Amino acid sequence: MSERITNSEFLAVMDEAFKRGQELKFTPSGSSMLPMLDGADDTVTLGKKPDRLKKYDVAFYRRPSGQLVLHRVVKVCRDGTYTFCGDNQLVYEQGVKHESILALMTAFSHDGKPRGISDFSYRFYIHRMMTKKRLRKFLGRVYRKAFKRR
Repeated sequence: MSERITNSEFLAVMDEAFKRGQELKFTPSGSSMLPMLDGADDTVTLGKKPDRLKKYDVAFYRRPSGQLVLHRVVKVCRDGTYTFCGDNQLVYEQGVKHESILALMTAFSHDGKPRGISDFSYRFYIHRMMTKKRLRKFLGRVYRKAFKRR
């Protein structure tokens, strides 16, 4: 049975698990990471954050507003910040500082099947998703330019 807890309670549990050297498994809510995570049946396993994230890592971080977010790194910037975007979104969130990162996704389950982040099917999914995202952004620009009011 799943139980909803507040963000502060969740962060306390997460910190305690990491202090013990454990990972934390939870069911995320929201639709920003569709189709990888649907929020109802899927779970995510979080581990301690590394010293530096890599492109396409999925990280759990806190926005300046206090909102907790699980999104994919789409760019590692030279100034040490990151650009994030959910798989189901087109708008990039730039300038996320490393201090805002709380944890790193180490595994997940989708449709009841456990998946590792080093699995071939997951790496193929990332490649396909990012290609689709770039194509959607490009076609959006073409459409806006072609049908722009004069």
